[in-house]
Amino acid sequence: MNKRYPVLLLLAPLSLSFAQELVLEKVEVKTKREVLTQQEVRESFAKDPGEALEEMEGVWKIRKGGIANDIVIRGFQRSNLNLLFDGARLYGACPNRMDPPAFHIDFAEVESIEVVKGAFDVRNYGTLGGYVNIKTIKPKKGLHGKLHVGVGSFSYLNPSLNLSYGTDSYYGLIGYSYRYSKPYKTGEGKRFTEYPTGMNAYKDSEKDSTAFRINTAWTKLGFTPAKDTELEISYTMQRAKDVLYPYLMMDSPEDNADRVNLTLKKNALKVITHYSYVYHRMDNSKRVNPTFMETIAKTKTYGAKVEYDLGKLTLGAEAFRWNWTAKTKMGSMPTQNTIPDVDITDLGVFGEYREKLSDRIRVVGGLRFDTTETKADESKANTTLYYAYHNTRDTSERDTYPSGNVQLFYRASKSTELFAGIGYSARVPDAQERYFALDRMMSQPDWVGNPKLKPPKNTELDVGVEFKTGRLSMKTTLFYSYVKDFITVYEQREVNNLVSGDRARSYANVDATLYGGEARADLALSDTLFLSGDLSYVKGKKDTDPSRNITDEDVAEMPPLKGRLALRYDTGVYFAQVETLMQATQDRVDSDLGETKTSGWAVVNLKAGGDLGGLRVVAGVDNLLDKFYYEHLSYLRDPFSTGSKVPEPGRSFYLNVSYLF
Repeated sequence: MNKRYPVLLLLAPLSLSFAQELVLEKVEVKTKREVLTQQEVRESFAKDPGEALEEMEGVWKIRKGGIANDIVIRGFQRSNLNLLFDGARLYGACPNRMDPPAFHIDFAEVESIEVVKGAFDVRNYGTLGGYVNIKTIKPKKGLHGKLHVGVGSFSYLNPSLNLSYGTDSYYGLIGYSYRYSKPYKTGEGKRFTEYPTGMNAYKDSEKDSTAFRINTAWTKLGFTPAKDTELEISYTMQRAKDVLYPYLMMDSPEDNADRVNLTLKKNALKVITHYSYVYHRMDNSKRVNPTFMETIAKTKTYGAKVEYDLGKLTLGAEAFRWNWTAKTKMGSMPTQNTIPDVDITDLGVFGEYREKLSDRIRVVGGLRFDTTETKADESKANTTLYYAYHNTRDTSERDTYPSGNVQLFYRASKSTELFAGIGYSARVPDAQERYFALDRMMSQPDWVGNPKLKPPKNTELDVGVEFKTGRLSMKTTLFYSYVKDFITVYEQREVNNLVSGDRARSYANVDATLYGGEARADLALSDTLFLSGDLSYVKGKKDTDPSRNITDEDVAEMPPLKGRLALRYDTGVYFAQVETLMQATQDRVDSDLGETKTSGWAVVNLKAGGDLGGLRVVAGVDNLLDKFYYEHLSYLRDPFSTGSKVPEPGRSFYLNVSYLF
């Protein structure tokens, strides 16, 4: 037996047999789509979608601080994933992912979160390793409301309210949410603000300051001007302040996001138009470092998507523009255009076909074709830095590429379905990967994009089996992804002597493979007692190239093996649950980037609750035994990382109370 994580290995047979929740419709499986409902989210102490989705097998999170967790699916993250809101786009502005797209939505406006793992989406640009679509609440007929109050450890407070009214011809909704917390304490009894050291340490006056304060308001109006015609417009405004990020050199005193969606449905036609704007400011004013640093970053995204449903065949087109700009000030150095006003403009067409070939066989297939232009403002781009490290002054590129997939579902028996799929997808390098430029003019390495980057292309094979009987439900999936021109971070030596530095962190194309699988199952031990569990594993390997200082074959930032086992008593009116979450030791690390081993861990969580009319109450405690531990994805690579890992919260109590009327 492997001595590094014997507990996981002992529980693996159970985890393979018993997985994600049977009760409360926690996960609904539709072909390759998995759905997390709002009701399950409100049973947890999750602060954002990244934290909530970690309950799903094959999904991990990146911890930054008290909130704004980034999503990782099967080892794919950042621009390798697509994140949508009601089918529309929004991109975060921070180059260090302080504000990943999922940060800019509040749970109170969410109806469900849909996840597709792998290269199996042709309706949306850029789904290299998977996508997440967050669906917001749609008003029902009559007058309805939902009042929610969440409180918990570390002064956490989250009141929210939704009010809606609908008729046959129109509907409207308004909502508001407030989220606040102090820095959480770890199993050591320390606040997370006590872990950065040296010049990155927090001032004593800031160690117990606000960890985040977020106000979000939204509205939605819908009309039915004619039969089979629906017009809907929605607007969300988020204002976040004083968000702390202990693994970075800076925090965010201000982060604002606005998004507008306009949707038209007429018979088989659906048109979505969207606009979003994000303003993000970060600085080190809460740190002891006397050298002031500040970055102001903005993104603006607008576009449209048209779909026409012909029954078995859906045809569509998508066009959008994503603008990203960032300016950085470091001490007395001149302000630098770190992201030089870059536009990514995409035009794509697609088709998806669904056919039931027989009572046993279903097939889904799709094709997509995109052409994408990426263009930086030449007057702002630091072409000297590009030339110094990559021997080019290019500031624009056009990429044209196909994508597609075929999925086959075979009903072997009444209780067993087999499935297999092969997908091919691509995405263009983002503005940071191609055109970022930060001349540090000091001992630290510069940070520079690579204008010569090629689009990464994922060819993926998924196979699996799903088994359902009256009391037992099981699903197991294996996947293998070959990513041609995968984008990795590496250390680039200067090739033209034009700047004060001689080395930089940059981006390179390498071929990589990511493979693994997920298993989950649910067993009804009785009419009220349920056992569930899941297991997730991914491994990433890349080609080495010593000439470019790429010597470690391990792909960076790969999550470790994780498992979950839960026992739940549920009468349909009230419930109680105990669960254990586990992750194995991760020693498959990229030594080229200074990654280090992370030890395995296991924690125990408890929760209980019930319904009384329109009132629902859930109370719980996470990390019951006050375990001190890190998740492997608890730190960020340069350019502004502190090098400090962020431990997970210690024992945490919470209470969620909701009232529907």
